[in-house]
Amino acid sequence: MVERLERDVRAILARLARSAPEGWTELRLETVDSRYGPGTYGRWTLPDGSRHGLRPDPADLDALAAAIAAERGWPRARLHLTHDPAGPYTLTATPEPRATEGRLLVLDPDHVPPAPGPAQPGSVLPPAGDAERAVALLAEYRRRVTELTGHERPLDPPLTSGQIAEAERRLGHRLPDDLRALYRVANGSDVMANGLWLGYLRWLPLDEVVRAHADWTQYPHRPDHARPDETCVMHEPGPLDTVRRCLNHPGWIPFATADDGNYHAVDLAPAEHGRPGQVIESGRDFHDGPLYVADSVTSLLAAWLDLIDRGAYEIEDAPEDGEEIDPDYPPGLEVTESVRPRNVERSALGPGLPAAVAPTLLEVTADGGIDEGPLDLAPLAAAPGLRVLRVHSRTVTGLGTLRPLPVELLRAGLDGEGLAPLAGHPQLGALDLACAGPLDLAPLRTLPALWWLDLSRCAVQDLGVLRELDGLRYLALTGAQWTELLARGALPPALAVARLADGPGTAAELRTWADRFGPAAGEACHVNGTLVVGG
Repeated sequence: MVERLERDVRAILARLARSAPEGWTELRLETVDSRYGPGTYGRWTLPDGSRHGLRPDPADLDALAAAIAAERGWPRARLHLTHDPAGPYTLTATPEPRATEGRLLVLDPDHVPPAPGPAQPGSVLPPAGDAERAVALLAEYRRRVTELTGHERPLDPPLTSGQIAEAERRLGHRLPDDLRALYRVANGSDVMANGLWLGYLRWLPLDEVVRAHADWTQYPHRPDHARPDETCVMHEPGPLDTVRRCLNHPGWIPFATADDGNYHAVDLAPAEHGRPGQVIESGRDFHDGPLYVADSVTSLLAAWLDLIDRGAYEIEDAPEDGEEIDPDYPPGLEVTESVRPRNVERSALGPGLPAAVAPTLLEVTADGGIDEGPLDLAPLAAAPGLRVLRVHSRTVTGLGTLRPLPVELLRAGLDGEGLAPLAGHPQLGALDLACAGPLDLAPLRTLPALWWLDLSRCAVQDLGVLRELDGLRYLALTGAQWTELLARGALPPALAVARLADGPGTAAELRTWADRFGPAAGEACHVNGTLVVGG
C-alpha cells in the first residue's frame, strides 16, 4: 500500500510541477469541506512570501483519498500534502466524517432513506387473471390488429410446460396462470418490429425475461438518488396499498419492454389490496416508484381491445396506396389513450386546505402567510390515505386529526398543544417543526417510525430526549442546539446525517463544528519521500 501511495503522490506532484511558478518555495495541497461542499485546494508560496493559488485536478486527490479511506476502513480521508522544491514531500491523511455542502455532515456514508415497501403487509387476495380468457383475448387482439394494419405480426414458437417450468426455476417464481398460458401460445418476440403490445412494446421471450429479472434485481430496492437530507417519501404507485412502495422488488417479473430500460412487469408480491399477477410499469425512468396498470395480464389485454373498439388508436407506418408493406417496418398501432386507471386528485397546493378534501388526497402543501392565522386540520379527516402534509409559515390546530391517518411527513408550526396529539403515531417518519414556546420532546419517544427530525425553528425544553431515539438517522439543529446536545452527550445513537441549520458557515466554522463529532477511529497515515522538480 505504501509503495502504491508513494507512486501516486509522485505522479501528482510531477503533473503539478509542469505549471509551477518560477522560484516557488513551497507547495501545499489539501482536501477540505467548505460551505460549498467538499473540494481540493492548493497554493504555491513564492520567494517574497506571497501565495499563488491553484486548482488541482480534483480527481487526483479524490482517488488518493478514496484509496486510503478504503484501505483504512474510514468513511472519508482528509489529505494534506506539502512539497519542497529541493525534493522532500509529506502526505498526511486523517479520517473524518464526510461532509456534503458544508452544513451537512454525513456520519454514515452507507445511509439511504428508508422505503416502506418491503415491510408492507402482503396480499391474501386471489389472482384476477384467467388463463383461458387471456388466450382468447390474445387471439382476438391479434386478429383485430391484422385487420386494421393489413399485416399479421409473427410470434416466436410456443414453449412446452417443461421449458416454462425451467425458466420459473431460474426466476425463483411461478408465473401467473394467464401469462403462463400465453407462453404456451407463443414465446414472445425477438424483434421490436414484431412487437405485440400495441406496437410500442416488445413481448419478451422467456429466456429474456429471466435475464431481465436478474439484471433488474441488481437495481437499488430503496431510493439512493436522493440527497442525504431529503425525506424521500415514496409515492403511492396506484390505488392505496395495491403496489409496494419501493423502487424495485424481486417479485416483479418484467415481460414486455420498449428496450429503453423500462418494463411492463407482473407483480407477484403485491401489497395488501393488490392482486398477485397485477401489471405495473417500472424501470430506469421510474425514479419515484412504479405505476399501476391493471389487475392482471388478462385485464390488460381486455383494456387494449376496448381501446380498439373505441377507436383510441392511430395506424403507424401504413403504406401509401399501391405500396407494399415493408416487412422490416410493418404498420402498427399507436394508442391515443392510456390503459392505466384515470388520474384522480392525489395532491393539493394552495394557501390553505381544499374547500372539499378529496378522499384520494395523498399529499397537501399549504403555502400561506403568518397573518392568515392558524390552519385547522380537521377537514383532512376526509383523506384516509394522506401521506404528506406541509404547512409553510403557519401554525396548525387540530393536530389530532392526523393521528389515525398514515401521515409519514409533517412540516408545520405547532400551537400550545405541542406534539402530544401525535403521541404513538405508528407511521410518522419525518418531522420539520416550528414553535414559539418551549417544546416538550417527550412524545417523540412514542413514534416508532421517526427517522428524520428538524428542530432548528423550535425552542426545546430538553434536548436530552434525543439520545433515546434509537431510530433517528437525520437531525437538523442550530449551532447553539448542537453545542448543548454534544455537551450533554445526547447524540442519537444511530445518527447518520447531521445538519447545521444556521450561521454564516465559513470553512473554519464548519470544520470546527464537524470536528466536535470526532474523527472516525484510526491513526493518521503518513507518506514521506523525495521528488526533485525536473529531476
